[in-house]
Amino acid sequence: MARILRDADLTELVDRRSAVDLMDAGFRADAAGEVVTVPRVRSTAAGVSVAWLGAALPQRDLLGFRTYLFGASGVDRGDQIVSLYRHSTTELRALFLGRMLGAVRTGAAAVAAVRAAEPGLRALGVVGTGTQAREVVASAVAALPLDSIVVYSPRAAHRAAFRAWAASELDRDVTLAEDVRNVVAAAPAVVLATSAETTIVTPEMLAEPRLVVSISAYRRPEVDGRLLDVASTVWTDSVTQASAPGTLFETDARRSKLAPLLDERRLEALRDRRSSRFVFNTGAAWEETILAESLCRAAEARNVGIGLELPG
Repeated sequence: MARILRDADLTELVDRRSAVDLMDAGFRADAAGEVVTVPRVRSTAAGVSVAWLGAALPQRDLLGFRTYLFGASGVDRGDQIVSLYRHSTTELRALFLGRMLGAVRTGAAAVAAVRAAEPGLRALGVVGTGTQAREVVASAVAALPLDSIVVYSPRAAHRAAFRAWAASELDRDVTLAEDVRNVVAAAPAVVLATSAETTIVTPEMLAEPRLVVSISAYRRPEVDGRLLDVASTVWTDSVTQASAPGTLFETDARRSKLAPLLDERRLEALRDRRSSRFVFNTGAAWEETILAESLCRAAEARNVGIGLELPG
């Protein structure tokens, strides 16, 4: 039986600590060569852009892909479709409709990367106050022993709304910064979760080594390229997507520094605080595939969502 799950169905199924653990396990599977990815492909249909990407994890009997659209104005409504299959039989397991699966995956993957580099992190900085930033903080609160969270957004109203949300939903107080410099100065690890089209982090801000994790800088100039040229470690969840034509890492000198997260041979470099380290989450499809399988199993156990009997 296949299952259709909407955002409202996932609310009672999501366990963010478990989601972070799943991303950690997936990083290790990727580093071990157990993940086969289909890089993100975009095409245009009468002015509407269609994006598609997928992944297979044969040893876990999983295969999945997600697709979403950009309108003529370039806006993504967030109406994604994630399809989950058994790899061995190509049997459809579930369809996820909406944006929650992707949002949870993004937050969990970012925090899994932070935890890999800074397992005992006490202070986290976040630039951004939108849906993805909230998922990052929710996952961080669930998976890290944080004492403080420092947040910045250009709009004061957004910062205030974020603080109110954290107090209400997470029972956590957050410190609101006046600019990005304050965030970087206040925390050894900073997550960038913005939609900015301009550079956010510059060399001048990183007078002292920091861990910087970005969920969009592989395609947007959030991080000044000069920082990557001199960084000792530049990591990503998908070398293929991060070094594709037109991305921030297209230059050969930068591509040579890319590696799958949690490759045990290089994990020590990721934890070396003598220089700044950068992690770029590209939204690799294996991340949603692993999370989708976990949520599908939970939905089956609780009989959540719509079950469909398909022809055998």
